[in-house]
Amino acid sequence: MKLSEIHRRTIEVYETQAGSWDRHRPRTLNERVWLDKFTAAIPPYGTVLDVGCGGGDPIARYFIERNFALTGVDAAKAMIEIARTRFPAMTWIQMDMRELSLNQTFDGIIGWDSFFHLNPAEQRLTLMRFVTHLKSGGALLLTVGHTAGEVLGQVEGQRVYHSSLDPTEYKSILIEAGFCQVEYVAQDQRCGMRSLVLASCLHPRGE
Repeated sequence: MKLSEIHRRTIEVYETQAGSWDRHRPRTLNERVWLDKFTAAIPPYGTVLDVGCGGGDPIARYFIERNFALTGVDAAKAMIEIARTRFPAMTWIQMDMRELSLNQTFDGIIGWDSFFHLNPAEQRLTLMRFVTHLKSGGALLLTVGHTAGEVLGQVEGQRVYHSSLDPTEYKSILIEAGFCQVEYVAQDQRCGMRSLVLASCLHPRGE
């Protein structure tokens, strides 16, 4: 199967595998080191948009337990249903991040193990959608790749598409968008060798 076809089927995979993916999703929260850095960059008890929220545990749970107002977005209806059952008081929206259009801005946006399912062209466009959904001073945390390219991963035994821009391009795009600080770490051993971008202190052009 071609990479383009695997990419096209990403949402379908998560839709059909939502239950088993959620059961197998580790809850150890090795991500905490970066979640703590992210929350330090936004106001206490602020608003957070979790893009590609899955079933809401453990990432959304982390913010909910710290009294942030959490909105979760996922393209897979089955994932949203799990999250809504788990945390009914929060806001859960079925929406493809590539078409993100909410009548709200947020103090922070996180895309943990989700944004990298977009192809490079989609990533460039979606980064701008994220910027328009952030308040001035806001922060953005994404898991990305450690080098530019396209690779295959697996979700419950099914192949899924991953891609990344070059780290220097992420930095360039985000600085141009108005972020004062952009931190990139490649293959961080503290959270499963993930590569991450944390952009903070957004001041959109024109302000």
